[in-house]
Amino acid sequence: MIKRLISSNFKKPAGLIGRLTSKLMVKGNKVNYDVLLKDLSIQPADKILEIGYGPGIGIAMIAEACNSCEIYGIDFSKLMYKKAQALNRKYINEGKVKLFYGDFVAANIDADGFDKIFCINVVYFWNNLEPPFKKVRTFLKENGRFLFYMAHPDFIKKLNPADDIFNKYSIEQITAALSNAGFNNIQHYFNKGYYISAVK
Repeated sequence: MIKRLISSNFKKPAGLIGRLTSKLMVKGNKVNYDVLLKDLSIQPADKILEIGYGPGIGIAMIAEACNSCEIYGIDFSKLMYKKAQALNRKYINEGKVKLFYGDFVAANIDADGFDKIFCINVVYFWNNLEPPFKKVRTFLKENGRFLFYMAHPDFIKKLNPADDIFNKYSIEQITAALSNAGFNNIQHYFNKGYYISAVK
C-alpha cells in the first residue's frame, strides 16, 4: 500500500506526499537538466516543449538562458502545475512561458510546431510507448528533435516501485518504439542513465 502510494506520487504528485516527492525531484533531476539542456543545443527563437515539467525547474532554466525562446510545458499533476506556475510567474507574465495542465497524449496544444521537445523521468509511466512517441512526432517541426532522459532499468528495480506504475523499459525497447513511431537518427549515450535523442 505504501509502496504504491509513493510510486503513484512520483508519477502524479498530489497532497502532502506529492509535495515531498516534488522536493526529491528537484534534487534528483538537477544534474539531468544540466546535461539534457546542453544536449538540446538551444538556439535563439527556438520553440520548446517539456512534457512532465514537475515543479518547473527546467522551464525556468531555459527561460533564464534564452531571451528569445518560446517555452511550453504540460503536466497532468495539478500540484506540479501550481508549483511550476509560481516558479515561472515572471516568465509567464512576460509571455515567454506557457504552461498547460493535462495529459500530454490527449493534449491539443495550440502551437505551430516545436523545434525541440524533451522530458526527464517520464517514459516509465507510459504503458505503451508508441502513442506518446507518435504524438511527440506530430508536434515537432520537420527535423525537430526529441530528447529525454531515463534511468537504467536496474536502478528502477533497486527503487522497488509498484510494477503497474513504473515500466522498466530497456534501451532496446525505447529505440525500437522510436523507430516504429517514425523517428530517425536515434542516438543514445549512458551516464548513470540514458540520454536519448531522435529526429523527425
